[in-house]
Amino acid sequence: MFVAGRIADRYGPRLISMLGGIITGIGYITSAFANSLPLLYLTYGFGSIGVGIIYGTAISTAVKWFPDKRGLATGIIEIGFGGGSFALSPLIQYIITSVSYSAAFIYMGIAQLIVITLLAFFFAYPPPQWLPKGFNPQEYERKRRMIKRSKNDFSVSQMVKTWQWWVIYISFFLITGSGLSIIGHLIPYGRSLGFSIAAVIAVFLFPFANGLGRFVMGTVSDYLGRPYTMTLSFGISGISMLSVAFIPKIAPLYLTLIFLTAFTWGPLFSLFPPLVGDYYGPKHSGANYGLTYTAKALAGIFAGYGASILFTSYGIKETLVITGLMAIVSAILALTLRPPKMTTAQIVSAESQRDSVESKTK
Repeated sequence: MFVAGRIADRYGPRLISMLGGIITGIGYITSAFANSLPLLYLTYGFGSIGVGIIYGTAISTAVKWFPDKRGLATGIIEIGFGGGSFALSPLIQYIITSVSYSAAFIYMGIAQLIVITLLAFFFAYPPPQWLPKGFNPQEYERKRRMIKRSKNDFSVSQMVKTWQWWVIYISFFLITGSGLSIIGHLIPYGRSLGFSIAAVIAVFLFPFANGLGRFVMGTVSDYLGRPYTMTLSFGISGISMLSVAFIPKIAPLYLTLIFLTAFTWGPLFSLFPPLVGDYYGPKHSGANYGLTYTAKALAGIFAGYGASILFTSYGIKETLVITGLMAIVSAILALTLRPPKMTTAQIVSAESQRDSVESKTK
């Protein structure tokens, strides 16, 4: 995502997004012919690169086009990203059972290759310094005092020199790792408590609440501000995880906590992109968020290896306590955030670079 983001910021999102669609399709199709687990990892991983490209450019495009509704725009995209797996899972399962898993890979690969590549043709960034009709940044900030933004565009190298980005990165890692660590264990845990029917309901409830929360909290953040919304959302998610660990054998309470956990954990994906856009400007948002998103990769490694050690050594209750505390710490970190400020030297450097680019285009 980071490399794709830099390319998109410089040359626009269309070609890199079309490439992402081609890579995704090829990855899925070749996975159908993988005759060993290592080869499947290779082909499916290759396809995942394309997914990352599409996701990153779509998010960056929304941040640039909707400076007044970044949370809402990102939330809608996240519904599509998360809802796609929810909607297509029954179809994929049907193809696997009625034909074969190889056919599922081929059919989905062809569909993604065609659909994504064609839709990517319509991807475009707005012109530099573009603003929606009737949108006045000063008036917007006056009416929505909870929304705090930087007045400058930070490059990646400038962004990583601010303490705010490191707080954002750590917060991103903690909240992502907390959810990824326990998603696959909440349903079996419910069954172990005797909630056989409730556990089946939870299988469908979790992705529904996850997608709904991304849209709702993303929209709320356009009014409440990103940091306060993150604190509210991640705090509730952490408390819900802790509560699941000590839940009495009451099925409705179990389902309520599952809903709250998913509803308030999922919004991380609709809150961090607009936060990075608010704090570091839209100009380099593709590369800036691409680098920030690597926190999810690290969180995935933790969820895959670290969480398995926790489950084996301590059990699910203790792991839920740890992941709940991770989410709460992420919520507390969000409260410390405020927009970064450029130094005088950075402002002069940015202006000289802009003047240089403008002179070359004349």
